[in-house]
Amino acid sequence: MRVLLVILTFLSLNSVHALEIDEKLTLRFLKVSNSKKTVLINRGAEDGLAVGDHAKFFITSGVIARGVVEKVSPSRSIWSLYRVVEPAEVTDGKVLNLKIASPVKITDDPSKSMKDEPIPGGSDKMGMNDGAAEEGAASKINEDEQKELEGMGLEESAKPAKKEAPVKSNKSNKSNEPKEVSMMEDAPIRGGANTSKNWEVWGTIYLNALSGTVDNGTTSTTATSTETKASSVDLSAGIERYFLASDSFLKNTSLTIFVHKRTLESSSSDKLGIDWFEFGGGVNYHFYNSAATTNNIIGFGGVNLGAGNATISTTTNGVSNSIKGTNTFFSVGVGAKYVLSNGFGVRALFDYYSSNESYTVDAVTSTRKLSGPRVLFGISYRF
Repeated sequence: MRVLLVILTFLSLNSVHALEIDEKLTLRFLKVSNSKKTVLINRGAEDGLAVGDHAKFFITSGVIARGVVEKVSPSRSIWSLYRVVEPAEVTDGKVLNLKIASPVKITDDPSKSMKDEPIPGGSDKMGMNDGAAEEGAASKINEDEQKELEGMGLEESAKPAKKEAPVKSNKSNKSNEPKEVSMMEDAPIRGGANTSKNWEVWGTIYLNALSGTVDNGTTSTTATSTETKASSVDLSAGIERYFLASDSFLKNTSLTIFVHKRTLESSSSDKLGIDWFEFGGGVNYHFYNSAATTNNIIGFGGVNLGAGNATISTTTNGVSNSIKGTNTFFSVGVGAKYVLSNGFGVRALFDYYSSNESYTVDAVTSTRKLSGPRVLFGISYRF
């Protein structure tokens, strides 16, 4: 039975599509060894990583390290960093990106050794012309790193990716297994895999219940059901910009711009129609899971401001008339997003909306104020 489970697990892990050269992932360093030559990250076989994969780790300023996968679990992997450009950036909890790369071509010529010619931070442009590595290159772990791994409870990860290690007794394997599972699976990270895509287009449909007052320039009255009380379906479309590579609070912040169209028509004997066209912008902050999370719920809150125009059309006894005006608005709300690995997603939002409209007819200015709750549902695409 145990053999069958092992076989099924192996097949499931290998069924994941392997990452190709130049493919990118957003990740986090969960644990870094004292020498900064071995790291544990929150990406694994489920994300397409496999033992022997080489990659460049980079932030906005440039490449900070290169490494090779030594051990993989479904959601975690252990890397041996054979080139560290920016040691100060290799720290526990660091959020950054990796780019799958060709293995580094090594040489015995000291004048061409990477160790003798350290590259300043950010100077590595991530060119993909490194060439093929020799068998086992950049995947060896020295005795000091082996001792550090043993201190981390990850001694099995010290095996070179290309070599076969001596077979350990069942007793030894069993004693090491719980430590590895605890380290690899219990790290405090909520959510699924991450995306590095910083742009998103979205569209939403609104269900609202707005009410307010009308001021005709001389008196102010409470809205009636045919004048200013509206229950309608509205549409919006916009584009959102994320800052996922940032190391500050901006990594969970996004900016958005949008257009909004809504129409109201009464069913009374005197036909009344109101058309609004609004445009605006806003800011969202993602407080439950990272804004880069995929395949899991992302909670967020947002504030929007904008302006637009409104047109009131009336038809009485077959005679039509229209009045044009301007309006300003704001909204504040909370909601949730769910983004798939392929970039498509859905969102829902509950907010409070308030607008002020102004109309001038025959030198008399009247105002209309509307406010109330709205429920929004929409779809999106990250790219």
